[in-house]
Amino acid sequence: MAIALMKRNYLNKSARPRVCIGAFCCLALTAPAVARTPPAYLFTLAPKYEPDAWVRGAERFPAGAAVYLVAGNERRPVAPGLFASADPFVSYDGTRVLVSGKRRQLEPWQIWETPVSGGTARQITSGEADCTRPVYLPDGRIVYTRRLPLGSALEVVQSDGGKIERLTFVPIFYLTDDVLKDGRILFEAARPESGEAKRELFTVYPDGSGEESLRCDHGNDRVEGRQMSSGDIVFRSDGRLARIQSASASQAWLPQPNAEVLGPVAEAVRDEWILAGRRPGKTQWSLFLWQAARKRLLKLYEPMAGSAVQPVMAAVRTLPRDFPSALVKSRRAANALCLRAGQSREPYVGVPQWVRVHSQNGEGTPIVLGQAEVAKDGSFFVQVPGDRPLRFEMLDAEGRTLRSERNWIWFRTGEQRICVGCHAGPEQAPENRLPEVLRVTPDPVLLGAGPQGRPRP
Repeated sequence: MAIALMKRNYLNKSARPRVCIGAFCCLALTAPAVARTPPAYLFTLAPKYEPDAWVRGAERFPAGAAVYLVAGNERRPVAPGLFASADPFVSYDGTRVLVSGKRRQLEPWQIWETPVSGGTARQITSGEADCTRPVYLPDGRIVYTRRLPLGSALEVVQSDGGKIERLTFVPIFYLTDDVLKDGRILFEAARPESGEAKRELFTVYPDGSGEESLRCDHGNDRVEGRQMSSGDIVFRSDGRLARIQSASASQAWLPQPNAEVLGPVAEAVRDEWILAGRRPGKTQWSLFLWQAARKRLLKLYEPMAGSAVQPVMAAVRTLPRDFPSALVKSRRAANALCLRAGQSREPYVGVPQWVRVHSQNGEGTPIVLGQAEVAKDGSFFVQVPGDRPLRFEMLDAEGRTLRSERNWIWFRTGEQRICVGCHAGPEQAPENRLPEVLRVTPDPVLLGAGPQGRPRP
């Protein structure tokens, strides 16, 4: 069945389909007469949903779930052969959908693909660890989140399986969100340094290089991001809807519906979003159409039991840019060039004289890789191990700490990354000049150790 974008109209009667999700059987859904019918979309129906459980390594769908397609008055499961399915993500041509799924109750979650029009689901990943939140890359590959003994990791695999490439190298919890129009992967990650259960939105290229926070203010809790047709990234922040625009250095609050909301939102048309929400006094999540400009919240579906969450449109979308890898395969390490270490969005007192680089050993214990001198203009150029946790620290002439990174980061082996300053923020542009450190020598200062802790030559 081909899915076409339908003109909006009003439903004149309720529909009560019967569904079966493993032990979660015979759940009724109601569609109120006042709800509009948006273009075709998918959502996840779950007996129990704990959206923030992933940040502590727990199960978001502890009692199973099922992904449903809604097209006009039709509602049907898209992967009925699976015991459970969740996390729908539609291909850019609108014909296929990725889900996290399991064939039997006690099996781990894996990544599956099925036609939007209906058919047998095809398994893509395998193994004993949970694989969830799949997203299509523009070249047809798939990025998803795999559970690890310590945290989780983003991985990339071909749609027909095969070799897996790991993208993240800090032992914390991650969750895949979206692919931006410029080809970067949008994901959320725990912020253990905050001392609270806060998350932050980050971006990374499909080869694992260029990892950075979406914005460097690190104030609010940010999760469940998705990019709109306008280019804005809309997400849930401290329980409210917020957005980040490309020209803005910080987030802005959006008009808030009279309900508690979950992300991600699905853009039915510009400034009209399908979202999961619940009115005061309700325990389950329902689907609403939020007309932000009019500040109108229209109910779409309210389950008689359980929750309806994770809406996504079943429509053709513009293909993001395909980012070619810039990793130099012949390199055994990564290069880091800083243009002005004293430049920061949070000014600090003192003149940086040294940069010290930290990493972690195999047990996760912090270790010092070494330090290098900072040039008079604030520039430094160092070579560090790739695919390992890293943290940079700025020191004055007496060895006192002036500024230290709050989070662990990583560079890919073969990556060369250039930053404007120390915590300057991704919105900063560099000056058009040759840094002093490169006037002295074009070669980086070698820091770090090999896999067994021996200094590299």
